[in-house]
Parts: sequence; structure tokens; C-alpha cells
Amino acid sequence: MILTAYLRTGLMAALAGSVGCKWQSKSVEPEKTLADPIAKAEAKAMECMVCHGTKEAQRGPILDGMEVWYLTEQMEKFRSGIRGNRPSNRSEHLMGVGARKIESDLELAYLADWFANRPPVPAIRTVRGEVEKGKEFYEQRCASCHGANGEGNRLVRGPSLQRLEGWYFLEQMRKFRSGERGYHTSDEGGRVMAAASKDISDGTLRDVVAYCVETFGPEEAPSNRDKYLGPKPSTKLF
Repeated sequence: MILTAYLRTGLMAALAGSVGCKWQSKSVEPEKTLADPIAKAEAKAMECMVCHGTKEAQRGPILDGMEVWYLTEQMEKFRSGIRGNRPSNRSEHLMGVGARKIESDLELAYLADWFANRPPVPAIRTVRGEVEKGKEFYEQRCASCHGANGEGNRLVRGPSLQRLEGWYFLEQMRKFRSGERGYHTSDEGGRVMAAASKDISDGTLRDVVAYCVETFGPEEAPSNRDKYLGPKPSTKLF
């Protein structure tokens, strides 16, 4: 990973400078010098996976394969208090507490790069809706910022939608609509989404989420029922 290599180099220079010496590649033992800061960053990534992995029954969204710029931006918002300061939004509040454990900008960049470079994870389909209606709405209201295929557009701060699980996607849209997200004056992208979501009905939200996930979202994963009991028996008469 290019960014991770860059971070390692930056950490070497920072550590060398902190003890008042010039860093020379021949005289420094990189693994010994970097063991502590890199180990700390990797340990934090493992902490993140408790909520952002697939092994817990109640968990946060999967972040694997998301854009590094978007992950960086959101972690900065949580760390600064732009997001996560409302106890009524319990999941964001918990994330805000967790993000404040990030000790430096380098550590934050390492985490964003770590998740961005992980392969995307399949997701169980959890939201049902009328896909054709969702397609029409998406093309009219969403594609200009998020791309025709949900690829995102950084120039207008529109993140990709291709890695979002249905349940999380729907939950965030409802929070934008209710004002639980996108309320802070410094959250420019969030405020745009909050304003754009005000008049969308719950049925339409389900339709557009179902369309996005089905059309360009994560690969479908088998449900627990399918995994352990097998597919439903066919009712077709021969």
C-alpha cells in the first residue's frame, strides 16, 4: 500500500527528529524504531473491527473498500465533534467516543488507508423496495452527485454508494431526513444531504436503497437461513 509506506517513512522522520538527530537509512533500524507507533495503529484497526467486522450480531457498517478520502473525512468529523455529539443518535455517539482515541493525523490516515485497501465484503439483502421506482428517483435526484453507477464524485463531495449495506444506507437516509445527521454548521456535505432528504417518504427511501444495492451495491451474501438450512424448497409443480 503506497500510503502505508509513506506513513512508515513519515513516522521514521518524526521519530528521528524527536530525539534531535538526522535520520539516515544506514544507521536506523526501521522495524525497531517503528514497532511501537505502527503496532499502535494496527491495534486500533483491530479495535475498529469489533464493530465494523462481520462477526458481531450488532455492529457498525462494513468499511472495507470505501474511498480513502471519504473515510478520512468522516473520521475527522467524528474526532473533532462535528459528528457524534448527540447522545440521541446512539451509534454515532459511540463512534465519536471511539474516534477520540485516535491520537494523531498519521494514525487517522493509517486507519483510512487500512480499510480502503481491504477487499469489499458481500452483504445480505435487507431492504426490499420497488427497484424501477427507485431507479427513476435516483436518476432524477441522486446521480448528479453520486454518479450514474454510484461511483461517487469527490469534486462535489459525493461519496461512492457501491459499498453500502442496505440496512445502513436506509438508516443514514432516515437520520439525514430527521436531522440526526447533517445538523452541524461545519458539516457541509451532511447539511446538503439533510436538506435534500427532507421531503422523501419512507417508501421512496426503501425504493432507492433497494435499487442502489441491487444495481451497483455489494455482492449478495447468503442469509443465515440459506447458509444453514439451504434455499427454500421449490413450490413448482411438475
